[in-house]
Amino acid sequence: MMICGHKDSRLVLVLQTDHSRVAGLLAAHWGNAEFAEPRPYGSMVLAAQEHDGGWWDWEIKPTLSGEGYPLDYIGSISRLRSVWLDFYRNGIERVAERDPYAGLMVLMHAVGLCTRGMGLLPRMPDYSEIPEVRLALGHLETRRRELVEELRRSDTYREVATDEHLWTNFRLMEVVEPLAQFICNRYPFNSTERRNGPGNTFEHVPVRPGRGDVTVTVDVLDERRARLRPYPFDVDPLEIQIPARLVPDRRYASQEEFLREYYKAERCVFTYSLHAS
Repeated sequence: MMICGHKDSRLVLVLQTDHSRVAGLLAAHWGNAEFAEPRPYGSMVLAAQEHDGGWWDWEIKPTLSGEGYPLDYIGSISRLRSVWLDFYRNGIERVAERDPYAGLMVLMHAVGLCTRGMGLLPRMPDYSEIPEVRLALGHLETRRRELVEELRRSDTYREVATDEHLWTNFRLMEVVEPLAQFICNRYPFNSTERRNGPGNTFEHVPVRPGRGDVTVTVDVLDERRARLRPYPFDVDPLEIQIPARLVPDRRYASQEEFLREYYKAERCVFTYSLHAS
């Protein structure tokens, strides 16, 4: 759950599952004359769209911080620990059951969340030394190998299951996901209230075979618009609608008190647009 800012003295909350849909939209429109479309397309869009699907298990009845405040997603691994690990593992398996390639990408993303993006995102905390996380990473590595073997036995996926192709697609996941964070975790778009999470530059961005990676920069122009340099999408502008809910900004005496506000919360949708330079 992202605490994005304030509207009329209330907290703006965006669910991780809705942020996940934004990542899926970014992946669906990724590709133009400069940037290659994701391949396999359906699997990669599904992986981006459902990468945080496991959060559903928690967001249907979210808990509070120890001080009684709504929990922001940043730092959730260290705060929720086994709860986070369990629901993320559930999310991986739900996706893998429908599409093993997408499931593998979600699994690799989960590992990246615990290990600074497997080295791609040094700004992130490293959670791999937390005992529960270290144990879970061992289980995820076993599952990763199983999925890779399954893909390489498949006529459908064998060609896109090489180490090189998997790493390229993982790098793409580690671009569209934090970009979706950047878009969803601030309200309005030009708010400076958010002090953590992704910045406005995204490195290690794959372009197409035979080309080196680039850095994409996001310049927020005003409350609703941002410009990307270079621009990786197939439509210009790309309009993004983000569902949110509004809850009172205060300490809650109990989870039940918070849930009363959370379930009754006014819903709203804010719309941002991404533009080429």
